[in-house]
Amino acid sequence: MLRLSLLVVVIFLHAHAAAQERRWVRLLDDAVFTVAFNPQNPRTLYAGGLGHRLYRSYDGGLTWDTLIIDFPGGAAQFLDVFVHPRDTATILVGGSGFGKLVRSTDGGHSWQDVLAPEHSLLLPSGASILAHPLHPDTILVTEYIGPGWSPPRLYRTYDGGITWDTLAVFSQAIPNCAMALRWDSLSVVVARCDGAIFASSDWQTWRLIAHLQLPGYPQESEIPDITFVPQQPQRGFLAVTFLFDTTIGQRPNGGLYHTTDGGYSWQLVAFPDTSLWAVALLPHDTALELAVGGFTLYPDTLGRPLVPGSGIIRISPDGGRRWDVYDDALPWVEADPLYRRVWRMKYAPDGTLYVATEAGLYAWQPLVSVLEPARTPASGTVVLSPGALWSLQAACSGELVIWQPTGQLLERRAIRSGLQHIDLSAYAAGVYIAELRQARGAVCQRWLLLHLP
Repeated sequence: MLRLSLLVVVIFLHAHAAAQERRWVRLLDDAVFTVAFNPQNPRTLYAGGLGHRLYRSYDGGLTWDTLIIDFPGGAAQFLDVFVHPRDTATILVGGSGFGKLVRSTDGGHSWQDVLAPEHSLLLPSGASILAHPLHPDTILVTEYIGPGWSPPRLYRTYDGGITWDTLAVFSQAIPNCAMALRWDSLSVVVARCDGAIFASSDWQTWRLIAHLQLPGYPQESEIPDITFVPQQPQRGFLAVTFLFDTTIGQRPNGGLYHTTDGGYSWQLVAFPDTSLWAVALLPHDTALELAVGGFTLYPDTLGRPLVPGSGIIRISPDGGRRWDVYDDALPWVEADPLYRRVWRMKYAPDGTLYVATEAGLYAWQPLVSVLEPARTPASGTVVLSPGALWSLQAACSGELVIWQPTGQLLERRAIRSGLQHIDLSAYAAGVYIAELRQARGAVCQRWLLLHLP
């Protein structure tokens, strides 16, 4: 069924425009719990909805199809939608109240159960599906908690989701909340809901690297989202949420935490005593843009004041030093705090920030021309498919320098500004860093190159 969303027609400018040159647009009216985009064509979007509904758009959110998985209705929340980075017609979908993981190989037209209901699969609200960057058919899925409140498990596939192994990794019956990837070591980092943070460099053996002291678990706090900066993988952020006001525990609770050592230590940097559920980041040439979204589980806490978090939308253009307030900028359709909670925030390569809420899917869009063709990001992560021809839009003339994350210099070449096509077919599959430097060494652009096998 084709569903049309009425959008305000805007004149778009550059992808990294300042806050006053962007606009909030409501893309979907229905409840949305996550959003994903095709990594090779970000205008193809998928939004996880309520009641077995998955929404799909081929035009950046102007028009939508509604895909029904199994049957319409029910209370299932599709919390995670994963698009295979190389075979983008392959999609994995799971969530809360769904009880299983399903897979499509035709862009959502048909679905197969790949982790059956007997697994009692219940995905966390944070990111729960992650592919190995160099071997994208190797995928991990973490569940929130095991059946009967038993220890949560991780599931692994080597064939893109057809068959799965069960990894009995965590011994305690404490839920997992979210996963993230550190690009320097390709380590997976798992945040548990009691504040424990685990890491694995081989995706099989795990070690505890940090433990935040979250008061009153499980009634109080958890970590619903964690992310690391691709170009600075020692630097990361996580959100802490809580259910009851701090008068119960008499201790600080909630907020945005920051690490500069890869996750071994964390410091509260913003929004103390505030219930946050989502954090997203967008590296710019010289700065880091951050976005956070708030969350409230109950409209009140047994007569006490509302937990601060409902309707919070904050964006920092400078890595967290200054925050712009957009709490009332979204065209919320409900005054009820339960419909003003943010479930997921994601930045697309063009700089668009997608915000999934129970009031609908919103986009904070850069004002770029709707007629402007898609381009390689000015800076950021670039996925190179087999063949390794890199089409880049050079912002200046200068020297392109490429090296490995370990520091080994691979090549230097002079290039001119404008569209350039760089042949990297001689490079082995792996992760590389590239910079475009001007005459006196000033960095004009910087990229993290992910060369797939």
